Amino acid sequence: MKHFIPVILFVSFLFIEPGCKKAIEDAIDCGFESALLSIDVQIDGTNPKLVHFEFINNDTDGRFTLDPEIKWDFGDGKTETSSNHKIEHTYPGTGDYDVKATYTLRRGTASCTGPKEVQVSIN
Repeated sequence: MKHFIPVILFVSFLFIEPGCKKAIEDAIDCGFESALLSIDVQIDGTNPKLVHFEFINNDTDGRFTLDPEIKWDFGDGKTETSSNHKIEHTYPGTGDYDVKATYTLRRGTASCTGPKEVQVSIN
């Protein structure tokens, strides 16, 4: 019986350790990868108060997926959720607005949620 317990522990380590290691690596990579996310801002050519936003995942390897829902805070008291990473917003007047988009990035079973911010100037 003394020899049986070490064998069980060793076999358990072989089967459990890779899954734990992968989850830890996914979580660390996800946090690092979030630095490659960006917000594209385009002010409309005909209406200077209308802004087109797009949340972009610059992961060229395709290892990370971005949830389709992005929660937007437009910096003027208005909030909205987009379902395809793109959204438009019309500002009430001129000024500088701090826009925050909250995202969830996934890799395997791991995920990270965070904000990405950009400033928009309406003239």
